Amino acid sequence: MQTTANHPLALASLLMVAMMGASILTLLPLWVGALTDLNLYSQQQIGWLAAADVVGIFAASASAIVWVRRLAWRPTLMGGLGLFLMANLLCLLVTDVAALMALRVVAGLGCGAAYAVALAGLGDHERPDFAFGLMVTAQVVFGTLGFFWAPGFIAEWGIDGFFHYLNLWLLATLMACFLCTPSSSKASGESAFALKPLLTGNALLVFATTVVYYLGVSAVWAYLERLGISMGLTGEQVGDWLGTGFAISGAGSFVAAFIGRVTGKLAAFSGALVLQTVAIFWLMGDPLNLALVSLYAVSTIVFQFFWSFAVPLLMDRFNSVDASGRLIVLCASAFKIGEILGPPMAAALIVEGNYTPVLWLGVVAFGISWVLFAVLEMRLKNARVNHA
Repeated sequence: MQTTANHPLALASLLMVAMMGASILTLLPLWVGALTDLNLYSQQQIGWLAAADVVGIFAASASAIVWVRRLAWRPTLMGGLGLFLMANLLCLLVTDVAALMALRVVAGLGCGAAYAVALAGLGDHERPDFAFGLMVTAQVVFGTLGFFWAPGFIAEWGIDGFFHYLNLWLLATLMACFLCTPSSSKASGESAFALKPLLTGNALLVFATTVVYYLGVSAVWAYLERLGISMGLTGEQVGDWLGTGFAISGAGSFVAAFIGRVTGKLAAFSGALVLQTVAIFWLMGDPLNLALVSLYAVSTIVFQFFWSFAVPLLMDRFNSVDASGRLIVLCASAFKIGEILGPPMAAALIVEGNYTPVLWLGVVAFGISWVLFAVLEMRLKNARVNHA
């Protein structure tokens, strides 16, 4: 059935696609852990494998500004999700690092194409803020279930279990898209794809802020599971607390807009970075002498909560610097660049199982992103004064 994004079934299918679009990053600690447990790859190779999907997602989402309003959405969604599924199935047959990396890039291309359509469709909703809020909720639900269920798949089938888990969700998403897919409600004129807004100073600042922030987030996030194991926790304990933290983190995205209006965007973003940094430092050494489980639980929950809190603030600034509303399409690309860079940089810093340098990478990235965000806020404030 073809309809608009306002139709409940169409909205549900778009939410499922958006959920799968973020699935690799959402379950990144489990993916890295499964690769590590194979004992076939070096830390550097694992870092690049962790980023391979994101390379494909970035390529597809970055190009979407050209094609997302031109191509029919149903075949694009079905084709993208189908490619994602087929690449996962082929990964069951290979262990060679080059072949596996190539297949993950292909999986990312399919995933990214479908994700771009989902973002455009959610933006067509009569209440896009509501639709994007539901998107975050769907991604949180997927992550919560994944951290509780996927470890069982991995324990039963090894790394193949990770792909089995993804493929079950992909089959359900394909079925949802087959039953109901919205059509684009906006024209595909050439002006809709102009890149001029990206070339402004403020646009470049918000893009760079997002890239650097996500570099830090993905670097730490990729190795949180391994860090917990290195601290002496069991895989089940780590999975339970990552899942619990992910479930709680959904509240962060809902309170971000309200707090941002009350305190101002800079104060809200600064608070999020400070508390995430405190959580990271706590993982380096516990001044309160908490039990290991409590230390890991508190740190990971705080880190994830304020990650979800910071993302809407960054997305809001993408809209603020571009009155045409086109720049938001490239927000996902900024996320993906950070995700491409973070895990390999983190892997290069690991020496003999010591993850402290990875945590320091996160701290430094957060510091740089704060400086960039502060400069952006000053420029926006000056612009408002000049127009007053």
